[in-house]
Amino acid sequence: MKTKYLFIGLALASLMCACSRDEDSLFDKPAAIRAQEAIEHANEVLLGSPTGWEMLYFANTESRGYNLVLDFHPNGSVKISAKNDLTTKNKLMTDSNSIWVVTYDYGPILSFNTFNNVLHAWSDPEPDGDGLLGDYEFLILRAEPEQVILKGKKHSGYTILRPMPADMEEEEYFDACNAMFSKYFGGGNIMTLQQDTNLFYLHDGSTGLFNITKVGEKAATVDPVLYPICPTLDGFMMSYGFNGMKDERLFKYDSICFRGEQGSIISAGNLYALFMTYIDVNKGWTANLDSCEGEFADATTAFKEALVTLTKDNNAKLNSVAITYHDSINYYEGGYLLRLKYEYKDKKKKTSLTADYLIDVKSNNNENIEITYLRPHNATAETWYNQLPEMATLVNTVMSTFTLEAVDPINPVEALKMIDGKSTIVVRGATNLK
Repeated sequence: MKTKYLFIGLALASLMCACSRDEDSLFDKPAAIRAQEAIEHANEVLLGSPTGWEMLYFANTESRGYNLVLDFHPNGSVKISAKNDLTTKNKLMTDSNSIWVVTYDYGPILSFNTFNNVLHAWSDPEPDGDGLLGDYEFLILRAEPEQVILKGKKHSGYTILRPMPADMEEEEYFDACNAMFSKYFGGGNIMTLQQDTNLFYLHDGSTGLFNITKVGEKAATVDPVLYPICPTLDGFMMSYGFNGMKDERLFKYDSICFRGEQGSIISAGNLYALFMTYIDVNKGWTANLDSCEGEFADATTAFKEALVTLTKDNNAKLNSVAITYHDSINYYEGGYLLRLKYEYKDKKKKTSLTADYLIDVKSNNNENIEITYLRPHNATAETWYNQLPEMATLVNTVMSTFTLEAVDPINPVEALKMIDGKSTIVVRGATNLK
């Protein structure tokens, strides 16, 4: 029995010695040396990018991200540039006359401790005492050659540094990031986020703050959780990731979807809701018969044939016809307007007429749309519908049950396809209306 306890005592003593050696290996350097090494490592990384850094700057946890370009110099100076609608009035602004330094306070701190016109625009208190609630001192959470992760010391926004692409001018970089943002997050676009088997809708991307709703549930009306985003050349970066994937910050664009670092996928959202937005908010969609061989090259069969026939009809003398779903009049007369605007020559003068046809648009389980012709809505519509068979044919080609497809799987706002087996009609959103 005594032997048994002796062995247990020896085992415990051995374990305690092992733990002690582990602790010694973790803290075998004085705190001052560890701090100095952390500072030196951060300096080495920040000075190590020959092209400078793109800064995806989140002023705080509730503000969208903005693009900056930084170039650190060994003499302690830093060049910072930006071009945005918030702080530079969409003009390129650069300030090379400020100082940066890495210090230590329970971890390495990057400070821009002399005023910089570009960066300090976010932290300037302004007359209201708050300003844009940004930071100019950052905890360095991770410093690696391919990425530096910072956290605002006062307002806690996560900011990311990545090496700037080689041979790219600053203004070219800003314009490319803004183009990415406008194309995929503007115009009322609704996206779908897939995380494993869970599906969510992402709203309000044009604000730079995604509002998230689980598919099948109602959107939160009180204190919704918002997710700040910042455009990049290859997609977008988030201050923190969706739901439980807080570290999944980078989503890269691959022409089919945005793919997150941990497997989340963002693609087109509720196409039916988007289509109804086109016609319910005066956005509509439009086609121009002059370009049916160009932007409508993928329109097929009856619809395309009607376009071509109509423009070649000598009796009609049409120069162009624009076809547009227009103002909703659903509340007044039980339908929507299909508006056709004609331009034709009469004694060498160009004349324009507008014909409105009353139609009904219904959904079928939010999977497709059913369009039904009701009647002409004005005298011009009735005259042209009755006297020009090609016009009646054209109107009738859009009366069917259509499924919807996104021309661009990520940006259905730009264009949708209406497909019914006989025709494919390209639907274009408000940003393409002239």
